[in-house]
This record gives sequence, structure tokens and C-alpha cells, in this order.
Amino acid sequence: MKPLRDTRTRVLDVAEELFGEEGIERVSIRDITDKAKVNLAAINYHFGSKEDLIVAVFERRVVPVNEARLAALDAVEQAAGKKSPKLEAILEAFIRPALACSLKASEGGTAFSKLFGRCLSEPSPEVEELLKKQFEPLMERMNAALMRALPQLSRSEIFWRMKFTFGALHHWLLTKDKFLPGWLEQTNVEEQTQKLISYAAAGLRAA
Repeated sequence: MKPLRDTRTRVLDVAEELFGEEGIERVSIRDITDKAKVNLAAINYHFGSKEDLIVAVFERRVVPVNEARLAALDAVEQAAGKKSPKLEAILEAFIRPALACSLKASEGGTAFSKLFGRCLSEPSPEVEELLKKQFEPLMERMNAALMRALPQLSRSEIFWRMKFTFGALHHWLLTKDKFLPGWLEQTNVEEQTQKLISYAAAGLRAA
């Protein structure tokens, strides 16, 4: 069984890398099989089709991250009890699991960050539908928590402010080590995380 699992993982790793570098539409199954050093039968056996492979690539990363977000949000709400949860804690529950995934370079986190960024800039109907399915339950929970923390804001206003927060998060994940001026003082990842949480909280609280 181990060789089968290794083949599936290798195909996912290669597909993730190529999709991120070239774009989903421009990468063929032949490109993937050649780089992964597998035959077409392996793709058919493990995934069935290119569309199913795309789904598997995203689910491998998105599902664990969103599960971690929901678990962190559970902890935030339990700690708050009957009180309103703290805004910064809610945002941390959303931001930190994505950061943890992106930092796992040995497990493909960097490649997936690049792929996710490309898909946001080059969307396809199939990927949009997949991401909608994966993110809707999370955002319903996030919105409910944020409406408790920020009762003065409408659901619509929270949606837009979280959309901008989502954009800031993924831009940071893609560029956190790039385009930095020489005069900028050095900061570690934890300090940058706290800056992003503070920035997002200020945006959500803005009048």
C-alpha cells in the first residue's frame, strides 16, 4: 500500500507546483505525468480525471486549514462564554492557520500559496465552485462571530470588510519576503502576523 500512497502524493505535489507556476488551464495531464514520472493509468486510478485531480489538490490544503480555523474559532467562542468574543481573537483564528500552512515549505505550503494566488487572479468556474463549497461553512461561522463582536455593523458591511481582509492575508502570504525597502526594520513572522491582525481589526472597526 505504501507505493500507492507515495504515487498519489507525488502526483499531487507535482500538479500543485505546475498549476501554481503555469496556471491550471495551461498544464496538461501529460505535463504532470512526465514530471511525476508516472503513467496515465496512475492518474486514472488515483483521481479519474484532470478535474478530479484539481479538486484533490485544493482539498488537500484547504480542508485542513479550514478545519483548523473552525477549531480555533470554537476555542475563541468557548473562552468568551456569554460575552462577545474578542475581535482580534476571531481574526487570529482565521489568519494563523493559513500562515501555518504557508510556512510548511517541506509539505508544499509555498507551492500552494502560489497556486491559490494564481487562482484568485485567473479564476475558473470549476475552481470558484470548489472554493465556494469549502469556504461557505467557514464564513457563516466567521460572520456570526463577527456580528457578535461588532453588533454595530451590518452583515453586508462585515462581508466587505472580511473580503478585504482575505485579500490582505493572501497578498502577504505571497509577498511577505519580497518588495521590502532597505530602510525597513527586520521583523519576524510572528511580529508580521500581529501587524496583520491589528490592521484587519482596525479595518473592521472603522466607522
